[in-house]
Amino acid sequence: MDKYIVKSKYLWNGIDDKVSIDRAILIENGKIASIDTLDKIKAENPSAKVIAGKDYLVLPAFIDAHDHGRGVSPVAFGAFDRALELWLQDLNKLPCIPHYDACYYDGIRLVSSGVATVLHSHNPNSFSNIRQEMVDSAHGYKDAGIRSILCPLYLDQNKRIYYNRDQFLTELPDSIREPFAKGIKDKIMTMDEYLRLVEGIVSDLKDEIAKGWCEVQLHPNGGQWCSDEALLEMKSYALEHNMNIHLHLLETKYQKEYAMRTWGKNFIKHYNDIGFLGPWVSFAHSVYMDDEDLALVKQSGAVLVNNPSSNLRLRSGSFRINKVHELGINAGIGLDGCAYDDDQDYLREIRTAWLNNTVTGVNGGVDYMKVLRMATSMGAKIERRKLSEGIIDVGANADLTLIDANKLYKPYADSYIDPLALLVQKATRDYVEMTIVNGNISWSKDNEHFAKEEEAETLLRSSIIAWRSQHSERRDNELLISYVKDFYKDVE
Repeated sequence: MDKYIVKSKYLWNGIDDKVSIDRAILIENGKIASIDTLDKIKAENPSAKVIAGKDYLVLPAFIDAHDHGRGVSPVAFGAFDRALELWLQDLNKLPCIPHYDACYYDGIRLVSSGVATVLHSHNPNSFSNIRQEMVDSAHGYKDAGIRSILCPLYLDQNKRIYYNRDQFLTELPDSIREPFAKGIKDKIMTMDEYLRLVEGIVSDLKDEIAKGWCEVQLHPNGGQWCSDEALLEMKSYALEHNMNIHLHLLETKYQKEYAMRTWGKNFIKHYNDIGFLGPWVSFAHSVYMDDEDLALVKQSGAVLVNNPSSNLRLRSGSFRINKVHELGINAGIGLDGCAYDDDQDYLREIRTAWLNNTVTGVNGGVDYMKVLRMATSMGAKIERRKLSEGIIDVGANADLTLIDANKLYKPYADSYIDPLALLVQKATRDYVEMTIVNGNISWSKDNEHFAKEEEAETLLRSSIIAWRSQHSERRDNELLISYVKDFYKDVE
């Protein structure tokens, strides 16, 4: 539909501290053209179709600010939740799922949870084919009806063990030392090769980028995995080409330990010293930051991303959400492929972010409105092309989530209770009635969209079964993992 009207009972624009009542939104050519009463907009646009089947709470569609597009949880292949440094050793159990299939399925689950945009941190099946994999990922998301921020990874050091790797190797028994060492290749490509890769991806996706369906960012995989030289080359390139940079940072205490051993200071202080810190960069996880680190983040304009379920499942710790809000730091929320029930339920992730923080007792409360802004207008700060602004305003891209407001008040809630408070407290993906992305109805509770999800699931499962038929071996990493555990266990 080129032009239509969405009627709300409650409307939250992503900016104000409360909802508006009985407002309507005119959507035209993918943009929000007007916000007013239904009668006034209908009088000026008599031929426009009206979407008003239920009492809707309408709010900006959500932004999943860090994810991986795996399609299926690593748990399904025996890589069970445990500390990140142990869990990473188990990821060789995962099948090589075609990235289109995985991202198409993940995209449908995300958009059915009210998400319009996902930042995709890419885990390649093959580094030699990463360009095509990125294109396939973008197409999978787009066919699911969701925007994507594509992050092809780069690393050039410390693969598998962060520090003292040679010492670690000497402690391994012969049976596992050789295969472990053989799997270490720190520098997959040079920085020139990486930047040419990025340019190739941008070229291949120029039409999708022009139409606002995707963006490409530079992606040093993580602080301990990327040299300062690589980071500063990426910064120069990013500033020259109006791009952003996204990386994992300070997810675990062992990563902080790496920084302290290397520079005698934490990553953020070091990045500030070398000039890498700035509004062009966003950091996923960001658990192990002290007050000085966070003050530098605020000063620099860098963006943080909270991954609450992942941080809990992988025993990483809790994001300092109270201090982040106190300082006014822009921060988003990302599922990281580790939602509690492996279902990509973004509404439950909002609730997890709201409840899980480092402060306890009477000072431990978190403002639910600020968490909603993390999911929308603040989360939008991870990219600069304004794919999803995270707001509902005239001229903004039409990215909307429609919630069944009546469900929020069942079985009973006093009518004066803020529907946004109820949304954060109790809503799940089942409360989402419709998701509009780029002006298109990407998800609604109808037979067509449910059939699309079943189709995507069937495609994904068939791809995995076909791969498994050719790769039936089972990997047992427990002996190696026991040595990794012993290696890191003294860090407290």
